[in-house]
Amino acid sequence: MLTTLGGNMEHQQTVEATKPVLFGHRKVRPRACLADGKQHIRTFLADALEELGFITCACAQIDELPAILESQPPDLFVLGLSAGGVEGATMLAILAAHAYDGNVLLLGPPDRPMVAAVRERGEELGLAMLPPLATPFAEENLRDSVASLLPADEPPTPPVDVAQAVNAGWLELWYQPKLDAGTLDVAGAEALVRLRHPAWGVVPPAYFRARRRRPALPGAVGVRHRAGHP
Repeated sequence: MLTTLGGNMEHQQTVEATKPVLFGHRKVRPRACLADGKQHIRTFLADALEELGFITCACAQIDELPAILESQPPDLFVLGLSAGGVEGATMLAILAAHAYDGNVLLLGPPDRPMVAAVRERGEELGLAMLPPLATPFAEENLRDSVASLLPADEPPTPPVDVAQAVNAGWLELWYQPKLDAGTLDVAGAEALVRLRHPAWGVVPPAYFRARRRRPALPGAVGVRHRAGHP
C-alpha cells in the first residue's frame, strides 16, 4: 500500500508503507567466475573463494562465457589452463570483446611456457592480468593472489525472507557424508538446506527471517523435526 503525502497531487512524493523487502539489487561482495575444464578444480576454487567472501559462478565451456559476462560481469575471472592454451586464449579474446574491466588470474605450472604465452596475450588485449597462481597451490596462496579484491571489512548480511528465498529458487541441498567410526568408510549422508543469495552468497541460518504469518508454500520444502521438538 502506498501512502500519499501532500494530498493535492496523486503521484507527488509517496512513501512505501507495507511493501515487501526485495533483495539482490545491490552488490556487496566481489564476484568471481571460475573457468576450467575440470570440475574438481572449479569446486575447490569455489569453496576457497567463497570462504574469502566471493560470490562464485562456474564456466565449464567457452560458449557459456558470453552469457555470464552479459548477466553478471565478475570482478575476478579465474582461468585454469587444463584444456590448453588455445582455449585459454579464446576465452581472453571473448573477455576483451565484451570490454571486460575486471581482473584475470591464470592458473598453471610456473615452468610451462604456455602460461607465460597466455598471460602475454591477455596483456596485448588490454586485460588486467594478475600474476599467475602457480599450481599446485594452497588456500593461502590463493588469498595472496586476490588480496587486492578483498573487502577491508566483512560486509553485513541483512535478514533474508525465507518465503522469498523459496520462490526465487535460492535454496540448495548439500550432502554431508557420515563416516563409520570403525572402518572410516562413508556409511550415509546428512542432507542440509543452504541458502545462496545472488548478492550476499551463502547466508547463515541466523539471518533467515520468517514472516509473522506462516506462508502457504506448495510443498516446495519439507522440514523434518527431531523427536521431542515441535
